[in-house]
Amino acid sequence: MAIIYVILNGHLVCLVQMARNTLSGHNEVPPPPPPPPPTPAELLATLIDGQRMLNEAMQTMAQQNRGGRHARQGGEANQYNNFTDFQDTKPPLLKEAAEPLEAGEWLNTLEQKFRLLRVTEELKAEYAAHQ
Repeated sequence: MAIIYVILNGHLVCLVQMARNTLSGHNEVPPPPPPPPPTPAELLATLIDGQRMLNEAMQTMAQQNRGGRHARQGGEANQYNNFTDFQDTKPPLLKEAAEPLEAGEWLNTLEQKFRLLRVTEELKAEYAAHQ
């Protein structure tokens, strides 16, 4: 049995070669000795290269994820929505609030609807004022 260490595509691979069957009676030439194991510097270089490739892959995935999220949500803020779309979400009306919690709940509900429609900061006050 022979053990061979090979660096393949930046990965350390261990190959095991089993002894051949010598029942045929022929003397076979023994296999060459395995190459020496990689040095610590070679192992470190392989590890650093693998880390670099992993970082590049993660950056690519993050960029693709950002692009896909914008495509699913319909582009930039308020690009496709207007006040009528906001009214269609049936936002609650605040006529009077006896308790501060009521006003806070109204404001939180409006914020949820603003996020849903991706309303810009400038239009939030305008939309809320026309309730």
